[in-house]
Amino acid sequence: MDNQQTKQRVSRIARGVLAVRPLADALKHPIRALPMNDEGALSLPSGHASRIEAVINDVAARIGAPRFKVVSDASDQSVFESVISNRLALGPDVVVDGDFGCHPDEIGELVAEAVGEDFDARFSRAKVRSFDGAMLRSYSAGAPRRGTVALVAACGMPAKLCERWMRFLGESHFVITWESRLLFEDLTADQEWAYDVDAHVADLFAVMDHYGVRQAHLMGLCGGAVVAIAAAAKRRDRVRSLSLWHGDYELGSACPKTRHQKDLQALMAVAASSQSQAEQIHQMFSHNLLKNFRKDLAHVVLYPYANSQLLHRYGKSNGNIMQTNVSSLLSQATQPSLVVTSEDDNTAHPAGSMFVAERLPNARLQVEKHGDHLSIFDARSHVTEAASRFLETVGY
Repeated sequence: MDNQQTKQRVSRIARGVLAVRPLADALKHPIRALPMNDEGALSLPSGHASRIEAVINDVAARIGAPRFKVVSDASDQSVFESVISNRLALGPDVVVDGDFGCHPDEIGELVAEAVGEDFDARFSRAKVRSFDGAMLRSYSAGAPRRGTVALVAACGMPAKLCERWMRFLGESHFVITWESRLLFEDLTADQEWAYDVDAHVADLFAVMDHYGVRQAHLMGLCGGAVVAIAAAAKRRDRVRSLSLWHGDYELGSACPKTRHQKDLQALMAVAASSQSQAEQIHQMFSHNLLKNFRKDLAHVVLYPYANSQLLHRYGKSNGNIMQTNVSSLLSQATQPSLVVTSEDDNTAHPAGSMFVAERLPNARLQVEKHGDHLSIFDARSHVTEAASRFLETVGY
């Protein structure tokens, strides 16, 4: 086989393992990986499974990822392992040939190259201790002397979901973000932890303090819009301006919710009620429950559902955010604000964004024809241009 083709396959596997790392780390090991194409599972010629598995595990060991086991039957997999298999892209070219004739030094070089291009290497990382001792994984990009944009992302999502926004904003601003409290670090079992919106607001300011940022523009995405509004209302001296993108709001009887919002709010309440309830919900997960997730993002957005302990913490944390009614805070957030939604967002009802924009004292509403929670993380030109125009308008 052509050596260049071999290198391309090893590089693809390395990038795939890096991409699924947060989800894989949260699952039982070894991770069962199934070679697939767009139509489903691929049959493996005799002996190929062991060769493919050896290369994946060589790559995983160099990265520090968990071990994998290549299987030939989808019934052997959990739904999360199926998502990982889709992202690993062990397609027909790998299965048919099955030959990885790379020297170990070549594999090491290819893995090092993939690691150097991965999210954790592209952006500066730091651990930040919040008010109650919770450790936060924070990320930054751009020059600190520039105006700061703090990305307040959806609760429970790995920071790499915001990678395209980090890249874009880092070109003209200093941009910071962090991963949600108690969902990405080991916890001391006997300590009482805070899960409410005030705790997430305190985390934001702890991250800003770590980077020496006195004042920032807050960019709230999905449920992060709730945290951003609370921060802007309570600490106007520290928030220069505010943009809210496809916010997921609890506004009581004032606004309708989508079916997704109602179902997820109910799920969060049950998962938060006890560890045993979270375990029962986790066991009931099936492909039908996950069918609406985009294949290219499922390995990221499903992270907080990966095991029952994560789901329990996610229920507490995201549940608190989803239940917090921001109506009383809106008049206090007097900063220049941009509120963005779309006509066909069936995840978070656009009426919520319209309500918020109408009641923020200094807000402009932008309603796109199309878009939803996940498309906003694609950071396509029409939304990045809107973000840039707003930041220029407020002089930031």
